[in-house]
Amino acid sequence: MNYSVAVLKTPLIENEEVRKRFLGRAGAAYGVVVALGFVLSFWLPDALILRQVAAADWWYKLALGLLVSAPFCALIGWLAARARWSAVSIGFWIIGGVGLAWLGGRVAFEGVSLIARLIDPYPSAQMMYPFTPSAQAYTGISMAIGAGAGLLVGLLSLVATDRAWERSTSDNRLSARSVLVLLIGLPPVLLLGFMADFQIQSSLRTSMESVGTVIAAGSDRAVDLRQARLVYLAPYRDQMSPHYVSRLSSLSPELDTGSVDVTFDTGLMVRCQFGYGAVFLCARLDKDVTEWLTQLLTVGHLTCNGCAMRVERDVRRWLNAALPSLGALRDVRPLKHLGGWFYLRGTFDSGRAIDCRLQGNRPIVVNLCVEAAD
Repeated sequence: MNYSVAVLKTPLIENEEVRKRFLGRAGAAYGVVVALGFVLSFWLPDALILRQVAAADWWYKLALGLLVSAPFCALIGWLAARARWSAVSIGFWIIGGVGLAWLGGRVAFEGVSLIARLIDPYPSAQMMYPFTPSAQAYTGISMAIGAGAGLLVGLLSLVATDRAWERSTSDNRLSARSVLVLLIGLPPVLLLGFMADFQIQSSLRTSMESVGTVIAAGSDRAVDLRQARLVYLAPYRDQMSPHYVSRLSSLSPELDTGSVDVTFDTGLMVRCQFGYGAVFLCARLDKDVTEWLTQLLTVGHLTCNGCAMRVERDVRRWLNAALPSLGALRDVRPLKHLGGWFYLRGTFDSGRAIDCRLQGNRPIVVNLCVEAAD
């Protein structure tokens, strides 16, 4: 009697190792899918709206968010897929959901500040947009939601990675069908992104949108400023145009009041004060700060009464020592606007120049003056 014996081409232990390696790759791919879902629902809508209202830094959060969330979630997905027990795998994804919300809050403040620091001509250790207790509280709420979303993402990952293995190619790689299966993790993370956006970013974005609405109305010659209750724009309406960029220049620790600077292609710059979702005043800024800085760089201190600018003591001391050797002041012009602070340059007859950094709102504070190197 003949017996046929089935011989495995690959030992069972090796097959298990191949499966583990595949699951690791599938888990990492699942993590990237989760990250992209969060980017699509949290950072992308915010960036598109900010771009629509001409925010200068509309892409900062989107770019940095994608840069940090994709590798983070890929690592979480790889660890979760390689875990021996399902509970541990789900636990990794709970951490992942909490981590995504934490990143969302940090990027909105410290992340934007970091990018601004990279292009700052005089980088400062000071945070342009600090992560205040109010920002921490809103982020904390999102992190709690993230834990729930992470639980669902973790449960779905157990199914997704196994189904991806079943649909893998003959050489144990991800197939198109495998990738499609990994998309089942999107719904909970999309929901997390929308809810976290409401908690973390919507209040910041609303102020920019409100200012954009005011500026658009002021730039439209067909709009009656009195009827629109925008009479404060009348003195410089002729210099307003549809072409401008806006920057968040100050924000209260509670995140409910602050100011937005709007710079037009005509050279006009106005500062709009907002509070509780509404804009209540826009006033010309470029002329005032130029006049104040001209006073400062001429005599070493401010000579105006009641001007909304304050000069730090160390800056006054440095100017008093440096100005006598520079000659007469020739002109003062804008150098760079980063949002939370901006720079003006004073040029002297000697050919030398001084750069000063202005920060804050009511009063504007001059906290740095240095001789320009170029």
